[in-house]
Amino acid sequence: MVKPRYTTLIVLHCASAAYTSSVASTVTPSDLTFNTNRGEWTAAKLSLRNPHCCVVSVSGLDHHLSILREHFCGMGGPRDLDLRMRVRCGDNEASGGGSNAYEDCLKIYKSIMEPSSLKDSVNEFGTDFEVDPLGISVAHPCVLALEALARGASSLADGPLEGMCTDVHMRVVCASSYEAKDPMFHTDKCPLRGYVTLAGPGTEYMDRTCLPWEYVALRTLGAEDVTSVKGLKVAESFIVMKGDYYDAPLPDGIMPSVLQKVLGKVWLRGAACVHRSPPADGRSSRRVILSLDLADGGDDQEWYEYNKKRGWRSGMTQRKSRLVA
Repeated sequence: MVKPRYTTLIVLHCASAAYTSSVASTVTPSDLTFNTNRGEWTAAKLSLRNPHCCVVSVSGLDHHLSILREHFCGMGGPRDLDLRMRVRCGDNEASGGGSNAYEDCLKIYKSIMEPSSLKDSVNEFGTDFEVDPLGISVAHPCVLALEALARGASSLADGPLEGMCTDVHMRVVCASSYEAKDPMFHTDKCPLRGYVTLAGPGTEYMDRTCLPWEYVALRTLGAEDVTSVKGLKVAESFIVMKGDYYDAPLPDGIMPSVLQKVLGKVWLRGAACVHRSPPADGRSSRRVILSLDLADGGDDQEWYEYNKKRGWRSGMTQRKSRLVA
């Protein structure tokens, strides 16, 4: 039997240019583990080391994201939810049923989906496997998709965190009525954050680093004022944004500018990605996001809210004000 081949594409957004590379991989339809996209995550990690690069957009994850949308954004998905849980990714050689990461993602999946909407082939309170038409047990595709994203984000730990920080915190927010009004641009007080919008308007972000006066100006802008901002993008895929505490070795042959060196001593946001939750379009609409933070000890909060309706008027930021600035 010939295995189908899929070509995955990475588009890396940096200040000076966009870098594109194509990576061919052979996968089977059921092979949704992190290993199928290992090269894409490695390329993203190397690109983030560039001091001029504040955000990368990782493609090649379409299959994972389509599965998550099918489960979380369809009729059977939750209407209002805010969840943040730790995923243990230290056992990187194991994936699928039996690994710590899979078990943690299974808990997340069960916490998100109402028991009545779970597929009949999944025993919610017992086994974590589906049974295919031939009677063979296979891992649940949605849980595998969550695990693949968690392992990918974990692999981005760099500098002093590489090899030391293996876990991530996964957050899923579902809003039945997203009503944000002029959310403020900000940076994240963490090393980096993976982010994807599964339903609704995408996150607005700058695809280049910002100087202090640019950051202050962005903070004053409302929904109608950003049309002419150079470098402002709307996330349409999975992005990874540098935070204030990003620390990694510089790539060979690349040095920060004199201005970056001077500002780096007083301007902690010099390499961070400036972004914000999108303003609502004036109509009540559904929005679903998934984010991933390295579990570096800066914020170990976990929470779970189900069926608590909120308008998210300030955007879907983290709960502690110190996590954004």
